[in-house]
Amino acid sequence: MNKFNPIIIVALVLFAGFFTFKLMSLFGCYVRIENFDKCLKLTAW
Repeated sequence: MNKFNPIIIVALVLFAGFFTFKLMSLFGCYVRIENFDKCLKLTAW
């Protein structure tokens, strides 16, 4: 197994965290409002 570049690992962790945060905020919004289009407009940048 070759060594990964630390910068790549940090970038992957940040990207995964950001994606998870967006997904959870969209899901939480959908549970409250129950309007997927409105939630998509609120959470999507």
